[in-house]
Amino acid sequence: MQKPSIYELINMVEQVNNASIIKFTEGLSQPIGISGVIVLSEIKKCEKCKPIDLAKQLGYSKSSITAISTKLLDAGYIIRSEDQHDRRTVYFSITEKGNATLKEVEMLGQDYYATIYSVLSEEELHQYIRIQRKLLFHIKNK
Repeated sequence: MQKPSIYELINMVEQVNNASIIKFTEGLSQPIGISGVIVLSEIKKCEKCKPIDLAKQLGYSKSSITAISTKLLDAGYIIRSEDQHDRRTVYFSITEKGNATLKEVEMLGQDYYATIYSVLSEEELHQYIRIQRKLLFHIKNK
């Protein structure tokens, strides 16, 4: 058996990721997108988040966080507040609309998980995540 080319590997990863994102987001009633969902979920976890902390935590650029948060603000999923002692410091917090959207996403995610990832055993899922983490670590530290 011949070793797969780098192009085949990258193409397959890209196809799986793209198909996965499309399949997941097509079930959403709101046009929020997967990046918006990820940022919204992180804001919910930390309750009051600074944009720079979101960028670091999620591995996104500052400009990406700015673009995504602007969309989330405009849609009413999050609110922006300033630090009382330093007006240059900005925080994001989730709104009720944002919480409702995340609940919908979580329900959709459970269905998605059951239908898409059910083809893999629990051990295969753990192995898949370990492989992805190993590759990501290697790429970032090379």
